[in-house]
Amino acid sequence: MKKHLQCGLTAALTLALLLTACGQKANGQINAVPPPATAVQEETQPPQPSTGPTTTGQSPAAASTSVQELSQEDELQPKATPQVTQTPEPVTEPAPAEDIPSVTVSAKTGYDADSVQTPAPEGELESAPAPEPAPEPAVPADRQAAIDVANAYASTQYGVTTDTSLALDNSAYRFPAAVPLDASQETLEAKARDMVDFTFRQLMMQAGVDTIADAGFRCNVYIVEDGGSLLIYVLYDG
Repeated sequence: MKKHLQCGLTAALTLALLLTACGQKANGQINAVPPPATAVQEETQPPQPSTGPTTTGQSPAAASTSVQELSQEDELQPKATPQVTQTPEPVTEPAPAEDIPSVTVSAKTGYDADSVQTPAPEGELESAPAPEPAPEPAVPADRQAAIDVANAYASTQYGVTTDTSLALDNSAYRFPAAVPLDASQETLEAKARDMVDFTFRQLMMQAGVDTIADAGFRCNVYIVEDGGSLLIYVLYDG
């Protein structure tokens, strides 16, 4: 009986020692290995972005390589081109083309067929225009006829007596009037009458009278050629 108790006690001590040893080993494994839930949580948690430059455990050469790779990636990415809004210009309709007459051009000569003059038949040749007749020379004015008309006008208008004996050397006269040598008869006579009016009106103004009919004036109109002109004198004495 005693021997059985000793064997049982020995077996209980041995079992206790085994349990103690197993418990310590299990505690060491528990302390060494993190709990499974914590490990799973750390694996599923997304990495937090770093707000500052990460310098721990990274050499300068690796940092430079990373910067170059980032710059290359930025260059490869297409840049957004700003869109420029263009105002649409009004579309102008083309003006209707004018009707241009067609022209037939000869392939050999290159001239317009309508512009080439067709020679007229021999029997239909146009006659040359007749030369214009030369202008006839103007008939010189009759000086004596103009003198007679002017003397008659002086006698009728101013009451003077005609005296054909009066000349440039024995009478008085005013500055003469002049007309072209080829003046017409009408021009010469009109200019002679004007010279009669000029001469006797000047005399009446100088004398302060309205008439010279009773003054006894004698008159003679004289026309002489001088170069290319005809000079008209009104000779008087009284």
